[in-house]
Amino acid sequence: MKAQLNLSVLAPETLNLILAPLGPDLEKVEKRLRSVGEECEGVLKDSANYVLCGGGKRLRASLVLFCFSIPKSKKKIEKNKWSKDNSVVRARELATAVELLHSATLVHDDIVDRAVMRRLKPSVNVQFGDDLSVLLGDFLYARAFSMIANLNDRDIVSWMTGMTEDMCAGEIDQLKNRYTVDLGLNDYISFIKRKTAALISSCARCGAKLSGLPAAQISALASFGMNIGIAFQIVDDLLDLVGTETLVGKTLRTDAGNGKMTLPMILLLGQLNAKERGPVIKSLNSLHPDWSYIEGLLKKYQIAQETNRYANDYLNRALEAIREIDSGSRQSLESFSRFVLKRDF
Repeated sequence: MKAQLNLSVLAPETLNLILAPLGPDLEKVEKRLRSVGEECEGVLKDSANYVLCGGGKRLRASLVLFCFSIPKSKKKIEKNKWSKDNSVVRARELATAVELLHSATLVHDDIVDRAVMRRLKPSVNVQFGDDLSVLLGDFLYARAFSMIANLNDRDIVSWMTGMTEDMCAGEIDQLKNRYTVDLGLNDYISFIKRKTAALISSCARCGAKLSGLPAAQISALASFGMNIGIAFQIVDDLLDLVGTETLVGKTLRTDAGNGKMTLPMILLLGQLNAKERGPVIKSLNSLHPDWSYIEGLLKKYQIAQETNRYANDYLNRALEAIREIDSGSRQSLESFSRFVLKRDF
């Protein structure tokens, strides 16, 4: 049996330090995102700028660029019909497109979840209303796929369209199962694989494809991204319950408050005795859940620690998938992974 990678003993790194090697390219991605809003007019311009110029961690764009930057063999470089400079431009376009897709999902999610804050300011639905927010999300999706189509890579277009279908199906299935207090762990993992991890996996996969890496490495990076994505969502679901809004930057307790059974709640409900379980279920089904009571039980049963163990397991799987990747690139991806596990925002 291969040794497990114990991420809990690795020191966390700041996001700025991790992404420093991508600085110039990420700046160009930011500039390209701003240009999308500036190309519009009227309220569409205002709302697009509100979303696209509002900051964000840019983790998905960064993963595209990290995977694109993995060294290729000389043979691959010689056979690549794209010049180096043109390939870099295409990688930045893909990085921009995945951020547009991600922004579109956030706009639509905030409407569904009735969230009032995103990135420490009013959510788009609060600022501009639900009707315009729906259409803005649709516009961002359309612009993203226009950019993806212009890459002229059939595989990437196929992967990204399939991923988007999966993402929507995952969200719908989770909505259909709201208030299902006996939801199983496998069902939960199925939801988050599609609604979150599929996009992160596609970022790694498509960045590697643009780089001209061999099929085996593309597959390995796709697996890395899938497992990172699952870990990311598990941590996000934990922060939704125990995080601080000023750090996380968005409305919290929207998942449990809307009846979505995330991993921390699944684990908690599995630990409760009959006397505790009844009030928790009643609270979750009310308009105003008793969060102080639920928080006390989360601490009593050490649910945060158990949830983090699940996240750690998926991060170990992610790092196992990239054992054969170039050592320098692997180190960058490992640092990226540590941030996913250690972040508090």
